[in-house]
Amino acid sequence: MKTAFAFLALLGVSTAFMPTAPRMTRGRSVRMAVNEMIGSDVETNGVFDPLGLAKDEASLYRSRLIELKHGRVAMLACLGTLVQSFYHLPDEVFSNPRPLAALAQVYSERPVAFWQIFLAIGAIELTIGKQDTANRAPGDVGFGAAFIPDDAEDFAALQLKELKNGRLAMMAIIGQFVQEKLTGQGPIEQLLEGHFSPFGDGQGAF
Repeated sequence: MKTAFAFLALLGVSTAFMPTAPRMTRGRSVRMAVNEMIGSDVETNGVFDPLGLAKDEASLYRSRLIELKHGRVAMLACLGTLVQSFYHLPDEVFSNPRPLAALAQVYSERPVAFWQIFLAIGAIELTIGKQDTANRAPGDVGFGAAFIPDDAEDFAALQLKELKNGRLAMMAIIGQFVQEKLTGQGPIEQLLEGHFSPFGDGQGAF
């Protein structure tokens, strides 16, 4: 069930992480240049933008903000899918070890609890987790300042690690959800049963 919290935390979870700020200039409308953004050319030997999305510099602030938020949520969601295989809240409705099935079970059997969680996350997003787009860099919601290194290069390296881990987690959580739909099992459940492929073993969809 812990995955349900992480999965629903799409709007409010960014409050738990240190601020991540690319180099930028500020004015009435925040503008960013893609070649100045941390992580824009990682593993690509230059900016990879075949669709030309980065040409609209006025929208890059929001794009980076969305990337950070989704990456942070995905990292928590990946952790949640593993934790929920071993630990549950003391209620039978929260005992399902399969991420999507757990969310569906709570919605079906405890709809009031489902909406309470949803509304609580929304309240966080609109209050202490709200992004100050006029005065703060993308992802900086005022938490984690004590963990920011004094050295600018160390801070940049830390920002890059968060971006790369968030990007990996976004792909990973999608993969876990697809695997669950194909195999009917959660990630830990699949490993314990040796079900590493949905193809031809009699356990999955193929």
